[in-house]
Order: sequence, then C-alpha cells, then structure tokens
Amino acid sequence: MTDSEYDYIVVGAGSAGCAVAERLSADPTESVLLIEAGRGDRHLSVRAPLGYSGQFGKATDWAFETEPEPHCAQRRIPQPRGKVLGGTSAMNAMVWVRGSSHDYDSWNVPGWSWADVEPVFRRIENDGHSGTGPMYVTRVAQPTDEATRFVAAARNAGEAANDDISGPQLDGAALSPVTIWRGQRWSTARAYLDSASRRRNLTVATGSTVHQVVIERGNAVGVRFGHRRQLRQVRARREIILCAGAFGTPQLLQLSGIGPADHLRRVGILPIVDSPNVGANLTDHPATYMNWELMPGRVGLSDAGHPRWALRWLLRRNGKLASNFMEALAHIRTTDTLTAPDFQLICGPAYIWDFARAAYPRPAMAVIQSYWTPQSTGSVQIRSADPTEAPRIRLNQMQAGSDVKAFIRAIRRTREIVAAEPLASILGKEIHPGPAVRSDADLERWIRETSGTTGHPACSARMGTDPDSVLDERLRVRGVQHLRVADASAFPAIPRANTNAPAILFGERCAQFVREDANVTP
Repeated sequence: MTDSEYDYIVVGAGSAGCAVAERLSADPTESVLLIEAGRGDRHLSVRAPLGYSGQFGKATDWAFETEPEPHCAQRRIPQPRGKVLGGTSAMNAMVWVRGSSHDYDSWNVPGWSWADVEPVFRRIENDGHSGTGPMYVTRVAQPTDEATRFVAAARNAGEAANDDISGPQLDGAALSPVTIWRGQRWSTARAYLDSASRRRNLTVATGSTVHQVVIERGNAVGVRFGHRRQLRQVRARREIILCAGAFGTPQLLQLSGIGPADHLRRVGILPIVDSPNVGANLTDHPATYMNWELMPGRVGLSDAGHPRWALRWLLRRNGKLASNFMEALAHIRTTDTLTAPDFQLICGPAYIWDFARAAYPRPAMAVIQSYWTPQSTGSVQIRSADPTEAPRIRLNQMQAGSDVKAFIRAIRRTREIVAAEPLASILGKEIHPGPAVRSDADLERWIRETSGTTGHPACSARMGTDPDSVLDERLRVRGVQHLRVADASAFPAIPRANTNAPAILFGERCAQFVREDANVTP
C-alpha cells in the first residue's frame, strides 16, 4: 500500500465490506482501499466448515464480551466476531436465512420493502445449478441421521414441511440452507474478494486497525489507521463506507466525534455531530441451549475432533468437518396470534454449551432456541478516546419479561418435538435444562442463568426516515457528507434471519447507492 489517496475507502472486510469493495472496484477507473484489522483466512478453522469453534478466543476472533448483564445473573456473555478477511462470515455457522417479508415491509423505509430487496437477494445467491450470484447456498452434503430425524420429528409434531425456509415464508422444518461449496466454507472473502484480488484498482490492507474518520468542515475526507506499528492517514476523493459491524461501526463513529455529545465529552472526544442513537438500539437474537444424550451406539458429530476427520477433509473435502453443526432448522410460532415465526430451533448433532468452551463425556445432540423477536435492547459505547480499547457492550438481555415468557414457550415446544418420532427413540436423558426444570419459575431461573446469543448483533447505527436515526434510507450518516454505513448496525430492526444474508444485502445496496449518487452529484 503506497498511495495516500483513493476514490473510496471501505473499512472492514466482513460480510458487507467485501461486497462493497468488489462492486465499487468493478469500475477500473476508480480506486478502492479496503482496510481490515484481521489478516488472511488460510486456516483450517476457517476453511473447514465445522472448524469454526476453534476460532473462538483465537487470533481470528475479536473476542468481545458484554458488561455484566443485570437481568442474566450478572454474567458477561461472550460475543465472538470475526477478525479476519470475510469478517464473521468466516467464523459463523453458515446458515443462510434471509428473513420474512414481514420484517422488511415493517421497516417502513422507502426502497427497503421485500419487493425491493428480494431481487437483490436473488442476485447474491447461487445454488450451484441456477443463479449466478457470488454466494453459494447449498445443503450439507452428508447430513447426519440425527439431523434428518429432527426434521421428520418436527414435521410429525405439526410443523410445516417446507424445504425452502430461507424466506420470505419461514414456517416449517428442513435441513439448513448453508453457505458451503464443495465441502468448504464460502465466506464473502471467497465469494467477492477472490475474483477481485487481481484488480489493480483494489488495494486490501490487512492487519490495519482504523482509529478515526477524518472530518473537515462537515465532510468525511479520510481515515487514520494503525498499520505495521505506524499511524497512517489516507484520503478519500469520493466516499468512506464503514462496514465494521454492530460493535465496530458505532465505536468508530463515536471516536470520530459522531454520537451522543455528552458521552463523547465525558471520554475526551470533541463532538462534531450530536447523534444520540449512535450505539443505541443494540439488538441480538438471544438463545438458550438444550442438550440430550444420544442412545448407545450413536455418535453424531461428537467424534469430529479425531485427526482422521481432519485428514479426510484435507484430502477429499468431505466427512464430518464438512458439516456446519447446525444441520437442521425448525421455524416455529410459540403462540397462534403471530404473523410469522418467533423462534428458530437449531439442531446440532453434538453437545454445545458456552460457545463450545465446555465438553460432555458422552455423545449428545443439541437444540438451540434462537429468539427472533426480542423486546430487550442494549448499547455500544466507547470507554475512552483510545481506539484500541474494546467498547462497552450492554445487551440488557432478558430485560423485557415478555422475552422470558417467549423462551419458556419455546423450550416446552422443543420438548414436544424431541418427544416425537423418529427422534425420541434415539435420545437418552435430557442434559440441559434437565427433566427437573419444568415450572415457569425454574425455567426462568435457568434462562437467566445460562442464556447466550446466536451471535447476531445489529441495529446499533440504525437506518430510518426519522431525523433521529443515525442513517438515512440510502445509508448516509446524518450530519456528515460522504460517509455511509453498510453492515448489520444499519438494520432499522433485527429481522427474522441469520444476519449474514441481510448484512451482505446492505453491502450490495450501499454500493448501488454510491454508484447512483455519483452519477447525479456534481
């Protein structure tokens, strides 16, 4: 990286950032700098789909955690996020669910209804047979028997038989749509950057942490960032696009003087734009984790750590490391009054607890309850003017009593499904929460003491039509020229989705907006 000026600067090579950089650099007359704090993704734990738990707490993980959560027994809840080319698309479970049409229509933002975004999703997707999009969306090639039995049991228990549960109609049980291609994880680094890396007008700077957006007279003109132990500054002739995620983007905005003015002054930042909602409205999909022992003779994926499976994947790109663990889904409504599902039940044929930091001595199967429509929201705030200090993250998880009640309903519905055949006969005792935890009071205690998240933080720099929203409907930061945001922080409200898909959608649409606005702006 030798230039000091580019047409466009994109901060963050994650789900949205890779899409933005590729689409903008498709014009060979314009230069694009893509800045990523992490490094390359040539790791077994990245490329082999089932290896992602090996990234938690390691070099490719930002390893965030929340402040002590007051409604969850004062626990700090882990928040793994990808610090690598591809961002969290390089360390997620690869489930591809776009969301319900109700989600996008209810945003009430011009240009963002389901009718507006559905053609963009189709442009993104490629199932290997039809469609020409960059993101391969397939199924696990060799799903476990436990996963297929879960789908059959959910259907026998009354859930719809719907093989296309990616949206807009979500109800039903099916094997998971996943971003895996020929046995390998298909992150946005693979989908977008591999094809663009040979372009002379695209520069990718890894190992570079952005400290601040430089703003002069109301215009975003450049960024300061650390690279190889040096502080550098580069300028943007046209625009800067922040794609640093639901934690990193509000942190960068605040470090740059855009945020709640009182808080910025308290931590030593001179406010440039008083934008109280920068870092507010943080929303995630909270989750609980139920586990059952498998009957003797069954192993599921519990032996996937054996070296033979790594060797098989390296030689053939198949076997147990080609699984995403979350092989099957059931999208359920826990009350009859809902217009769309409120929970995603996720079946994984192995024990899971505390982001894979705990083990169990016998083969097991997990069913995760991921809550799509929580009412509790939190915040992201910088602690100081030091850009290397992690922000203060508060989820306020389970603050709303209605969230706890919804989980109680989902846990009971999960028990009904696993009691159905052909699943019940292959399961042994319930490990978590355990057969003794049945009353509302006991379930609530267990939920507050053990719940985590699905790893879908969003909405912390939300887009909207109201003047208090951080972004307008074309993802422009209010109060600053030539600065946009494209990542999950921009969601007006969290959708019923695995957020990788809508994050890429925001990257695609942002690049489209930049192009359109460049053609009409003098």
